[in-house]
Amino acid sequence: MDELLEKSEALNSEFSRIFDYGPVDDSNRIVASWIMCSVALEHSSSVRQLAMNGNYTSAICLCRSQFEAITRATWLFYAASDKKIDNTMANAKTLSNTAEQKPNNEDMIKAMAGKAPEQAVMMFTEFRDVQWRALNSYVHGGIHVLQRHGAGYPEQLIKDIIKSSNGLLSMTAMMAAILTGNQVIAKDVSQIQRRHEECLPVLLT
Repeated sequence: MDELLEKSEALNSEFSRIFDYGPVDDSNRIVASWIMCSVALEHSSSVRQLAMNGNYTSAICLCRSQFEAITRATWLFYAASDKKIDNTMANAKTLSNTAEQKPNNEDMIKAMAGKAPEQAVMMFTEFRDVQWRALNSYVHGGIHVLQRHGAGYPEQLIKDIIKSSNGLLSMTAMMAAILTGNQVIAKDVSQIQRRHEECLPVLLT
């Protein structure tokens, strides 16, 4: 476990540098997506910190929020209408209640089909199909929490969660790289993934 967390921190260290470049411009679409990528990056770091402290239930819950953030970041860039983007940014400035009237992640994934990169849509779909129901159970205090928190968490389960979080981190890094407008950075993401494939899910290796 400690080795995986250490390698995950190294992966994060390389990916975090992408955010030093900043977005390519200050258009609403770019900025909205960039902010959500930053949120996803923060969640990724928090998942690892919680796991390091043995707060496994909270770490698993936050993995769902990480998925939501990068899904939304990708949808905002590739699939959201200009009107939706502008309304979202306007509502964000005033914290209007209408800001909460947004599509769920399933709708966003469907809207990205044919617009976002095919591999990204495939990974979002795979994550939702395989992990969504269980993650919801943890978030809402369902049977998974009762069983795992009461009996203890198998080490392999936590390792799988960390790898899943790292997979979402990789998708975040790629989206952020695209938002910088620098194609060289996007190519670097793939190279970083290959260097750290031991701490990534099979779908990304």
